[in-house]
Amino acid sequence: MISASRFAAVPRRAIIVVAVTAVLLVAAVVLTIRQQHQLAEAEAPTQLPEPPAATSSSPEITILLGLARDATKEGRLVAPQGNNAYEYYLSILQLDANNATASDALRETLPFASNTIERQINRRELEEARREIALIRDFDPTNYTLIILGAKLDAQQQVVTAEDEAKADAIRRKNGS
Repeated sequence: MISASRFAAVPRRAIIVVAVTAVLLVAAVVLTIRQQHQLAEAEAPTQLPEPPAATSSSPEITILLGLARDATKEGRLVAPQGNNAYEYYLSILQLDANNATASDALRETLPFASNTIERQINRRELEEARREIALIRDFDPTNYTLIILGAKLDAQQQVVTAEDEAKADAIRRKNGS
């Protein structure tokens, strides 16, 4: 058993240093595991839901449903611009606002499209991410996930702007201005 006098002989700084070091080590391990998990999720192939079968009333809608289904199968949910599932399904809803197939497909693929957008934000493809968020907002303007992605996009834009300003400032200092 450690006596009170022996414990008192250990400097408080040493105890604090050991405690802080232990906390930092635990935090580093947790962050490393979390980053590895996020990277594995981002790199894992996404299993998209099978697009619903066509139940349409006009040839235009039938064609758009086929294009949307093909785009979904190929993983083109929100990109490239002009040739993706979301734009096709939104076009169907413009022709038939009550088209359940298009509405269901948009709702079912939203989580997958959101993951794609988040990866783009992380890769700093901000303009494309902004376009895709706007595209999905055409379908569901109050979606909570889109609000979060919009905030993340804004935060990443602020980081990029601050970095650009710092680089410009360093160049000015280097040139003596």
